Amino acid sequence: MTAHQLLDTPSGNSVVVALDHGLSLGAPDGFADPVETLDRVLDGGPDAVLVGPHFARHYRDRLRQADVDVALTADVVTWSTRPGRDDGTDLWTPAFDTEFMRELDPVGIKAVLVFGRDDTETFRRNVEYIGRLAEQLRDTGVPLIVEPVMWGERVPDQLETDPEYVADALRMGWEFGADVLKSPYTGSVDSFEEIVSNAPVPVMILGGPASGTTRSMLESVEGAMDAGARGLMIGRTIWKSDDPARTVAALNDIVHRGASVAEVWE
Repeated sequence: MTAHQLLDTPSGNSVVVALDHGLSLGAPDGFADPVETLDRVLDGGPDAVLVGPHFARHYRDRLRQADVDVALTADVVTWSTRPGRDDGTDLWTPAFDTEFMRELDPVGIKAVLVFGRDDTETFRRNVEYIGRLAEQLRDTGVPLIVEPVMWGERVPDQLETDPEYVADALRMGWEFGADVLKSPYTGSVDSFEEIVSNAPVPVMILGGPASGTTRSMLESVEGAMDAGARGLMIGRTIWKSDDPARTVAALNDIVHRGASVAEVWE
C-alpha cells in the first residue's frame, strides 16, 4: 500500500484542510454555515479536504467543481451526549461503513488512535478498529490515515507534543496498519526529523485547537517540512483565520515550493 492518491501532486506533498469538526463539535463558531466556510477554504486551492462522509455526499458537486480531493473521517470523538458540549467524557466510536466510504472515492480514510485513556476497554476497541480498518483497506488503493494523539488524562497537556511520546505513538500507529500518519509537531526540526526518518510511511502534521496565531501555525508547518514531513492536515487554525483563502495559499507556497514564512506572510 502506498499513499499515492493522497500525495499525488507535482511536489509529492499535500495541503489538506480538515473540515470534519461538525462530527464532534456540531456547529462551532466559524463553521455554523458549512457552505460559507467550505467556499472560503476552497478559494485558497487546497489539494484536499478532510470531511465526514455525509458532508462529502451533500457537497459532492461543490467539491468536484473546485477540483479538490476528499479524504474521509471514519470515526467520531465526542465529549458529551449533549450536542456540541464538552463534559470531559470520552465517547470515541467507529461511525461509518467502510464500503460506503469507499463509494465516495476518497484519497484516504482517517481514524484517530487516542493514547492516555483511563478507559482501557475503549483503548482496546480503538486499536482493534485501526487493525480491522487497515485490513479492509489493504489492496484497495485507499490509504489508511492514522492520527495518533495524546488526549487522555494519563498524558498531561504539556506532553502532547513531547518527542518521546510522539515517537512511540507514531511507531505504534504504523505498526497497527497506518499508510499515512497525521502527527503532532514536536516543535523543533531536529526532534521531528528523527521521528519522520524512522517512519516507513509518510508523515503529515495536525493542527490541534486554534489557540495560536496563523503565523505560528505557518512556522510549525515550515519546520515540519524542513524535517521531512509530506504536508499537513490542519483545520481550525485555517478556517477560523481572518482570511482562510490567503492562509491556504501561504500553506501551498510553503508545502509545494519550499517557501519560508517570511516570504509568504507579513
